[in-house]
Amino acid sequence: MTSIPPASIGHIIDSQKPVLPYWKQVNDAFCSESHSHPRGQFIFAIKGITRVVTKQGIYLVPTQQAFWCPPNHDHTLIFPGKVDIANLFIDPQWAKLLPMEQQVFDVSPLLKELILKAINIGENYSPQSKEHRLMEVILDEIQGLKVSPLSLPGTEHRKLQKIMSNILENPANNKTVEQWADSVHLSKRTLARLFKQEVNMTFTEWRMHARLFYALERLYEGDSVTTISLDLGYNTPSSFIVAFRNILGKSPLEYVSGSRA
Repeated sequence: MTSIPPASIGHIIDSQKPVLPYWKQVNDAFCSESHSHPRGQFIFAIKGITRVVTKQGIYLVPTQQAFWCPPNHDHTLIFPGKVDIANLFIDPQWAKLLPMEQQVFDVSPLLKELILKAINIGENYSPQSKEHRLMEVILDEIQGLKVSPLSLPGTEHRKLQKIMSNILENPANNKTVEQWADSVHLSKRTLARLFKQEVNMTFTEWRMHARLFYALERLYEGDSVTTISLDLGYNTPSSFIVAFRNILGKSPLEYVSGSRA
């Protein structure tokens, strides 16, 4: 992968420029280091899929979705494959209108068109102008977006980190809760309690989300549902499709084809 520097535009403080748009096309790249900036960053995936890694967890941003990173939150961006990404860097005064937590959102068709318009406008617009008003409308639209389930919370608990790292490296690992608990010298009950306490998910829910992330990245690479489901250890593709639909509300092919529309 190619290492790229963070965008310097995120460090421009000017409340008269509520949104500074920034478009970039990348291919198999990642930001050179974890970084933060005083502007909030709204990352919209026009094409392809982006993985965001923070201290709070991992977030997946497929086409037609967006990740909101509040001001001064450390994050790393990973772009597997060809990715067209639209960034809206939001001044800290205006960012107060938006959530204080990192989130993935489903982007509405209206907001998508507004973002594309903002990219064409760029940074050079004046207060009281129609371009300035459009940026304010964008902030209004972001506030009304629906939160997506494409987040995988992390933890600083070392024993849970060990389990999570192993699952992320091998999502097909079918060890039981008891086996995982034994591997880190915990009881099954303690491990179950820690997952709920640390990430507000059961072990099974967390592992399914990890598998979902793996599956989505493979789907965007062009792999078949059958291949992915077998690689993940499912007996049949249909059982994988049911698990996928339970989280995202669509089958894998419906989800990917809809996001590319």
